[in-house]
Amino acid sequence: MKKIIKVFLLLSGVFFSIFSLCSFQKNSIITVKGIIRVYGNEPFTFIGIKTENNKEYTVLAAADVEKELRGTQGKKIEITGILTRPQKDKMELEMLKDGKIELTEWKFIE
Repeated sequence: MKKIIKVFLLLSGVFFSIFSLCSFQKNSIITVKGIIRVYGNEPFTFIGIKTENNKEYTVLAAADVEKELRGTQGKKIEITGILTRPQKDKMELEMLKDGKIELTEWKFIE
């Protein structure tokens, strides 16, 4: 009987550990169309996108992709990424009014 209780406790512990590591938050993957703009003052600039419906998102990307996106200023592009919304009553640096998008892919729109 003690062996069964030990196995049960062990399996419960493993199940609880796996269950606690799972994320139940829905991924916020979005696609937006807009124009890339540079925000901030030199030398502390960052890129963002202003969409067709006047939303503004900070764009987070790898250094080489960010450099490529800076070259597309003024052109219409489409980006897809994971959205991080701003927290209420908390101000973050380099966060535009509608949040941040961690870039996964982008393309020009003609």
